[in-house]
Amino acid sequence: MSLVSILTYVTAILAFLAGLCALLGSPKSDHSRMVWFFGATVSAAIWGISIALFMALTPETEAKWLVPVAAGVYLGGAMLGVTVLGFGAWKYAWGKLLTVVSVVFYAILMTLALQDHSIFFSGHVIGVEGNSLQIVNSWPYWLYVAFLMIDNVVAWAALLIHAKHARQKKVRYSGYVILAGFGISGTISCFFDAILPIFNYSLIWVGPVGVGLAIFSIYYAMLRYRTIPVDSRWLKVMSSVVLICSGVMAYMMIFYIIFTALFKIPNPSTSILVLNFIMIVIVLLLMPVLNEMSAQVRSMISVGQVDMAYVIKKLNRLASRNIDLRELAGFLADHLHFDYIGFIINGRLYGSKSLSLTSAELSQITHLKQTAHGVWQEPNKTVQKTFDALGLKAAAELRNAKGKTFGQLIVGKPLGKTSFERRDLIQLEMIINLVATVIDSEKHIRA
Repeated sequence: MSLVSILTYVTAILAFLAGLCALLGSPKSDHSRMVWFFGATVSAAIWGISIALFMALTPETEAKWLVPVAAGVYLGGAMLGVTVLGFGAWKYAWGKLLTVVSVVFYAILMTLALQDHSIFFSGHVIGVEGNSLQIVNSWPYWLYVAFLMIDNVVAWAALLIHAKHARQKKVRYSGYVILAGFGISGTISCFFDAILPIFNYSLIWVGPVGVGLAIFSIYYAMLRYRTIPVDSRWLKVMSSVVLICSGVMAYMMIFYIIFTALFKIPNPSTSILVLNFIMIVIVLLLMPVLNEMSAQVRSMISVGQVDMAYVIKKLNRLASRNIDLRELAGFLADHLHFDYIGFIINGRLYGSKSLSLTSAELSQITHLKQTAHGVWQEPNKTVQKTFDALGLKAAAELRNAKGKTFGQLIVGKPLGKTSFERRDLIQLEMIINLVATVIDSEKHIRA
C-alpha cells in the first residue's frame, strides 16, 4: 500500500473521530450546527476512504469493486458539499432553502449516475503507474462541479456572516478560523478532485487529505476558543489523540512532498516509512520534556521580564509535595531574576545562597512592623543597616490562609537593575502570596 493511500485512510478516520467529538461535546445551543459538522466529517470519511480504495484497486479486484468505489467517490463528494452548506447556512431561512435544493439536485444527479455511470466516466485504467477514471467532459459533469462550487461559496458567505455578527470574541475568532479552513480545503478539493481529474487523475488524493487537515484545524479552533466544551475524560483523551495524529499526518504529508520532489520516487520504501514513523513518535514522546526545558531556559535567560506563567505552573506543582525551602528560594531567585531570595521561618533562614545573619539580626527582621496594606515591611534603621551591608533590598510577610504571619521573605537586588520598579513589586507580591499558600508552615517545611 502506498503512503498516499495510508494518509488518505487515516485522515478519513481521524476526520470522522473529530466530528464525533465535536457532536458529543457540543452545547445544546449549538447542537444542530454540530450535527451538520458531523455530517461533513462522515461525508469526508466516505469520500476519502472511497478514493483510497480506488487507488488500491488491482486487476483482480476491479471487476467487483470498481463501480461501488467510484460511486462512493462522487456520492461522498456530493454529500460533503451539502453538509458543508448545511453547517454554514442552515440557521438562515435562505440557507435552509438552498440546502434542500442542493439535496434534491444531488439526489437526482446521483441516481442518474448510478443507473448509467457513463455520464461521469467512460472508462478506467488500473495499473502499476496508478489508477484513474476517464472523466467524460460533458455538461452533466460540469453541472456537478458547478453545484459543488456554488455550495462552497454560499457556505463561505454564511460562515462569514455568522462570524461577523457573533457577539463573543471567542465565537468570532473561531468562526474566522472555520471559514479559513473550509475556504482553503474547498478550493483545494474543487480543483484537485473536480476540475483537474478531467486532465490528470493522479492527484485526486490531495482533496480528501486537505479537507481532513482542515477539519482538524477547525476542531482545534473549536477547542481553543471553547465553542465546544470537552468536559468528560474520554472526550479529552479522544481529542488529544485526534490532534496529535493530525500533527503526525501533517508531518508525513510534508515528508512525502519533499521526498518525491528531491528523489523523484513516487513511493518511499517500507524501511523509510517505518524510520519516519519511529522518528515522529520519538519526537512526540519527547515533546513534553522539550517544552519544559525550553520554558525553563527561556524563563531563566529573560532577565528583563518574569515568565509568570512558568513560575506559577512550577509553584502549583511544588504544592503537591513537601517543600525544600532552599530549593524553592533558589528557584525563585533564578526565575524572578534577583540576586538573592530567602525565607525566615521559625527563626531560621533558608536562602538561595549562604548569607551571614546572626540570631539577633534574624530576630530584628522577624519583628519588623507590619504594613497596613500589602505584604511589604518597612525596615527600621538598624535593619536597614544590615540590609545595606548584605545587599538586601526588601522584606515581606508570609501570611497563611487566615491572614496570620508565619514568616518573612527577603530579597536582594534585581538583576540588571539598580533598584525596584513598580512592576517588580507587583509581580513579587503576587508570587509572595502564592508562595505563602504553597509553603504550609506546619506541614510542608523541610530544611
